[in-house]
Amino acid sequence: MFICQYFERRYIMNSQKEVSVSFVRPIDPKDGYNPEHFEYIEKKLSKEIEDIENSSYSFVCNGLVSDSTGVSSITRTIIKKIFNADIVIVDISTLNPNVMFELGLRLSLPKMTIIIKDDETTLPFDIKDFYILSYPHSLSGIDLDKFVSDFKVRFVKTWTDFNTTDGENTFIHSFYGSNLISPEINTQNLNEAIDKLGNMIDLMQHKYIAYDPRDRWDSFDFEHDVSSPVPLD
Repeated sequence: MFICQYFERRYIMNSQKEVSVSFVRPIDPKDGYNPEHFEYIEKKLSKEIEDIENSSYSFVCNGLVSDSTGVSSITRTIIKKIFNADIVIVDISTLNPNVMFELGLRLSLPKMTIIIKDDETTLPFDIKDFYILSYPHSLSGIDLDKFVSDFKVRFVKTWTDFNTTDGENTFIHSFYGSNLISPEINTQNLNEAIDKLGNMIDLMQHKYIAYDPRDRWDSFDFEHDVSSPVPLD
């Protein structure tokens, strides 16, 4: 009996499709927040996600989109992970500018995104209509347990709807057919586009944000400059 159950479980695990999950959240300590606040939420949700039992899918949490083990540009690492992850969980507590920027990148894709925040963060007008789960700032009590329970339900339902509707429940899909964007994505040049976007951000960070009298603004060649990485100082 035990042997049969063992091989049955092994078969299910081998037949499951691996689904990658990444997180976007504030990293540096914030006033009024425990230094481990956001890491605690990430780890707690990661455990809950990986414990979800599903015969078709195996959810694997890969940490922050900014996590990198190589020597490549952190900007490219973040952008590629935002673009490549099957699911991204975004904690917009404190409305951190980097987090909001990365959320905007993710919402431009026909992929699954779940947004969370603590109950002391006031939503800006632009995203008040988004479905956002709130958790207690104190990270304790029955309210946190309820949040975790509601999160798991929302996670499974959103992933199920995403697959059964072919991504029609994503933010960007609501603009298809409106003459604002085309649903056609040239996947062949996606990596090139990601690299150019990374180069552009690096370029602005290293050269064009900080004013330098030696800069030749009239010689700025967008296509040339974003086609090659910015040399590190």
